Amino acid sequence: MLKFLRRKAQSPTLQITILIIIVVFVFWGVGRQNGDSRSAVATVNGHTIEYQEYQKEYNQTMSRLRERLGGKIPKGLLESLDIKHQVIDRLIQRTLMRQGARAAGLRVSDAELQQAIDKMPVFQKNGAFNLTLYNNVLTASRLNVSKFEAGMRYDLLANKVKRQISHFAEVSPAELKILYNYNYTSLKFSYAAFKALDFSDRVQVSPKKLQDFYNKHKANYFSAPQRRIKYLLFSAAAQKAKTPSADNIQTYYQNNIQRFTIPERRDASHILIMSKSSDSPQQIAAKRKKINEILALARAGKDFAALARKYSQDNLASRGGDLGFFSRGQMVKPFENAVFSLKVGQISGVVKTQFGFHIIKLNKIEPARTKPLKEVRKQIIATIMLEMNQNLAFKAANKAYEQIILAGSLDKYKAKTPAAAIKETGFFARRNPPPPLKALPAVIKKSFALNKGELSSIINTDKGYAIVYVEDAKAPAQKDFKTVKAQVKQDFIAQESVKSAKEAADKMLAALHKKGKLAELAAKAGVEVMTTPYITRAASSAAQLPAPVIKEGLRLSALDPLPKDVTAVGNTFYVLEFKESKAPNPSLLAKNKAGLENQIRNEKSNELLTAWIEYLQKKAEIKINEKLL
Repeated sequence: MLKFLRRKAQSPTLQITILIIIVVFVFWGVGRQNGDSRSAVATVNGHTIEYQEYQKEYNQTMSRLRERLGGKIPKGLLESLDIKHQVIDRLIQRTLMRQGARAAGLRVSDAELQQAIDKMPVFQKNGAFNLTLYNNVLTASRLNVSKFEAGMRYDLLANKVKRQISHFAEVSPAELKILYNYNYTSLKFSYAAFKALDFSDRVQVSPKKLQDFYNKHKANYFSAPQRRIKYLLFSAAAQKAKTPSADNIQTYYQNNIQRFTIPERRDASHILIMSKSSDSPQQIAAKRKKINEILALARAGKDFAALARKYSQDNLASRGGDLGFFSRGQMVKPFENAVFSLKVGQISGVVKTQFGFHIIKLNKIEPARTKPLKEVRKQIIATIMLEMNQNLAFKAANKAYEQIILAGSLDKYKAKTPAAAIKETGFFARRNPPPPLKALPAVIKKSFALNKGELSSIINTDKGYAIVYVEDAKAPAQKDFKTVKAQVKQDFIAQESVKSAKEAADKMLAALHKKGKLAELAAKAGVEVMTTPYITRAASSAAQLPAPVIKEGLRLSALDPLPKDVTAVGNTFYVLEFKESKAPNPSLLAKNKAGLENQIRNEKSNELLTAWIEYLQKKAEIKINEKLL
C-alpha cells in the first residue's frame, strides 16, 4: 500500500500542500469561551471541552475495549495504552475539526442532516423514512434524538471536510502504476498446516502434570458470581395512553415541520481547472484562458459530459463531471450560489472557488416540498403515543419506587400492594440469565452491580423501566481440583497440543531457512503440502485460506521466499514458501484505473486530513486540566 506521508517531515511537496490547505481552512480566532472553565477538562482556542463529554467518551472507549478483550482488561494495559490521554486527544482533534470547518464556511444544515437520516435503511419502512421507527430504534439503542443528531452532524461535517481536502489529493501516473503492480501482480505459494488437534493424542498426561497445571492456573477455575433477584417491570407497551387529540397532532406537526420538509435539491455537473494560492499570476492567467476556451466549447453546443471527461481535473471527470443531487449547504458558497441561480439546462459562466475555476451545468431540479399532515398523521400519532406511554411507564415506576421506600422493603410493599407483579428468579450467572431477562441487559448489569439486600434505583430499559432487589448473592468461589479434574485435563491437553504444533511448525521453517526442501520436510512431519492458485491482492479469495495467511503469503517473493515466522491462526500454524509470480497485464490498467485512482486519492485525503489536524494542534492554544483526567 502506498504510504503518502511516510516521510512527511522531510517532504517539501507535502509541506506546500499542507500550507495550501491551511490557507483554505484557516481558523484562527474562531474559538469561543463557553461553560465554566473550572469544569472543563481542556480548552482549545478558548472553546471548552466539558468533563461530562470527556467522561462519556472515556466510558464508551472502555466499553469497546472490554468487548474486544472478552469482558476483562488485563492488569497494566490501561496504563500502557494511556487511554485517558487518547480520549482527550480525540476530543481535541474533533474540536479543531469543527473550528477549521466553520472558519472555511463549511457547515451541516438541518436539511442536510435530515436527508442523511432519511436515507439510513435502519430508519426506513417500505423504502421510506418512518418517524415511529426512528424513535423506536433510538429508544432501543438508549439514545435520545439530540445526542444522536449531534453525532450525525459531526460525522457529516468530517466527511465534508474530507471531500474538500480530497481536491488537493492529486494522483500521478507513477503512483498509479506502482499501486496497479502492487494490487495485480499474481503469485503462488505453498504451505503446510500444523493443527493442534492433530497433536492431542500425542500429549502425555499424568496426575502430577494435571495437579501442577491446576495449581498454576487456579484463577481459571472459579465459579461465576451469581445473583437471585426480585424485580418489577413497567413496560411502555403495556401502558394505555389516550389517542392524541387533533390539536396535539397539529401542534406536533407544526413544531416538527422541518422533519417533514424535503428541501429543494439540484442535480449539476461541472468542469474544474484546479488552481492553488501558490500559483503565479502567469499560471492563473493561463488557467483562466483555458477555462474560458472550454466555456466557449460548452456554449457552442459541445457535449458537456464529454468536455468534462476530457478537461476536468478532479475525480469526477470519469463520470462526466456529474455531482448528483445536493441541497443548499453542501457546497462551498460561490459554487452553491451559482448552481441555485441557474435554470435547467443552463451553463454558468466561470465560477472561482478555493479549488479553482468551474463551469457548471444544471441538469435537474427537485422542488422543495413539505409532506402534508395527512401523509404523516399515523407516524405522528404513533410517536406521540410512544412518548406518552413511556411517560406513563416512568410515572408508574416512580410511584412504585416511592411506595417501596415508604414501606421499608419490597416484601412489605408487596403485602400492601397485592396486585404488584413482582417477578423472582433463581440463582443465575451474568452470562446465563433466565429467559425473561435476556432481553433486559440493563437489568442484568444492575443486578451484578448490587450486593445482597440492596435495592436499585429506577432502571431505564429497552422495554420501559424496572426496579431490582438482590435477594441473595454468591461470590466467585475456587473450585477444588477433584471437581474440575476433567476440565483441567482437557485444558492441559489443549495447551500442550498448541505448543507441540507450534514447535513442529517452527522446526520446519528453521529447516527451510537452512535450504531444506518443503516436500521432504512435510513428508517427514506427516503433513500435506498445498499450493495456492495464482492470487493477487485485489482478488485473493481463490486461495480459500484465512486472511492472515494470505496476507503473509502475498509478502513473499523470489528474493525473499520465506517468512521470518510461522503464521498462527487460532490453533493452526502455517509454514509458507514462495512458489512463483507473474507481472500484471499492462492492458488491464485502463480498466481498473478509476478504482485505483480513488484508492490512492482516499488514502492521500485521509493522511492529508490527519496532517492538517496535527498542524492545527501544534499551532492551537490548548490547555488540559490533568487533575480531571
